[in-house]
Amino acid sequence: MTRKKDNCKRCTVALVGLVIIPGVVMAISRGCSPLIAYSALNTTLNELLGHALQPTAGDETATTEDGSRPWAETFIDSTEEHTLLGDDTLYRRTTGFHGDLAFDVDVSEKDPPNVLLLVVESFRFHDSHFLVGKEDPSDLFKGTNMTITPNFDKWAKRGIALRNYWSSWRTSRSVESLLFGQLPYDSVTKSGMTGGQRSTKLAGLPQMFTAKGYETFFTTGCKTNYDGWDSFLPAHGFDTVWSRTEMMKLAESDLGIKKSDWNGPEHRALNWGVHDDLSFQLLGDLLVNKTRDQQERVAKGEAKKPLFLNHYTISSHVNYKQRPKWYHQSKKPDFSALYEDEKYADNVKNYLEIRYFTDMELGKFLDRMADEGILDDTIVVISGDHGQGPEFGNDVPEDRDVSATRVAGTIIAEGRLGDAVGMVIDDATEQYDILNTLADITGVPDGGFEQDGVGRSLKRKIKFGERIVYSNNPTRKMSVVRGHERLRYDKVTDQMLLHNADTDHDMKDDLLPELTPEERAEWLKWRNNGRRVNSYYTKRWEGKCLLAAEC
Repeated sequence: MTRKKDNCKRCTVALVGLVIIPGVVMAISRGCSPLIAYSALNTTLNELLGHALQPTAGDETATTEDGSRPWAETFIDSTEEHTLLGDDTLYRRTTGFHGDLAFDVDVSEKDPPNVLLLVVESFRFHDSHFLVGKEDPSDLFKGTNMTITPNFDKWAKRGIALRNYWSSWRTSRSVESLLFGQLPYDSVTKSGMTGGQRSTKLAGLPQMFTAKGYETFFTTGCKTNYDGWDSFLPAHGFDTVWSRTEMMKLAESDLGIKKSDWNGPEHRALNWGVHDDLSFQLLGDLLVNKTRDQQERVAKGEAKKPLFLNHYTISSHVNYKQRPKWYHQSKKPDFSALYEDEKYADNVKNYLEIRYFTDMELGKFLDRMADEGILDDTIVVISGDHGQGPEFGNDVPEDRDVSATRVAGTIIAEGRLGDAVGMVIDDATEQYDILNTLADITGVPDGGFEQDGVGRSLKRKIKFGERIVYSNNPTRKMSVVRGHERLRYDKVTDQMLLHNADTDHDMKDDLLPELTPEERAEWLKWRNNGRRVNSYYTKRWEGKCLLAAEC
């Protein structure tokens, strides 16, 4: 009898914990205003219910809305020439691009340029006054004319600036988007890189550039035993990987850094790795040496063997306090107007100062590369890996949602852009666009290249506001951006909030009530598509079948 009572108690507890309480929370969330509901529905519950109740990959319809094409075509831009390698997959062979040009880059097949994808830790859009614009409609710079990133601004003005450019939060997830053109794997605790994924086949920038005869190289001052980077990167297309270990050895042998300098009074390292001043110097040395080797090969009548290099910075990682002694003691700009009234004023001050540090070192690096002639032979893409919200503290900085996901970006191609120098792309773009953009700029390999991404080539012109992008944060919400408007939605419930990301950075004004039924239906369609493609990648990553006709 006692055992039966115990079993009944367990069943009751399970019923209450797994069904009734979540049901009540979801019911309350439906009845609350969007901002209250978003705060109330916690991350753990969202993760649990999201995987249980979100649309599965099998929910995709077999065709597009008009019934004329496979469903996958909904997520492939019309300017991309491709062949789907199955009826229920994004796996395809891309053979080229067509359409009117938004900009052009002068590239020769006989002398292919090197390509540098430079990813800056926690680099949010609203640190750059150039990207925000003089009008500053959300008053992000609080009436001042200062910028935190004068060097980025200088170079973005000489290239193609991406001012409406989005990420999906957390560094590992940026790798999935930037290198492989994907909407990242949907998980709070894992990424597509976790565990190294050696048995998962992928196709993206490293594979495409290898097919074009490039050497592929990855560098970072950061440790790479985090989240399986050390096994993932060499297993998925990089010929050489340099991490904190290699950078420290080179700094000691080539730059005169002593072992005691790393964690001693000089503070040349932080807990994540080598500070950006040293890693940028070593990156510059590497590019100078590689360029010299290329010139020597060409002089001998051999193939150039151009370089595709992906570099990640690290100094601006939270908690922003760790910095070299020389910088700590140096005079810095007065950013007090941007933090003195903030709840976490010291945290914001630290963030702004370390952002300025990395920008200063970025500027030194780019100036050196220009002086050495390296930039004349290199296409450079600069991208934030994700943003940050130091104004909300360091426990949940992603609560400042747009600050955490809208990032800085630019494409630099010295002497190759013609009249396009200084162009600002104001339409919605995403990290997953970089794959097709670089393929279009440098030319696809003979026979094309395989991929399963959802990006488009930014080199091609489209009408403003016609294209939408997806930007998801598993610890918070999913979103779809069209023009300057952004719909923030839940992966399970009907909670949504529509705001203008330019004029309403902190999501105070919900635009949904103002929509006509037809306009609301459009956003619901894009929300549902976002859920479906998110579910598609989740299923494909878990099934290790990203490059397969069926899963």
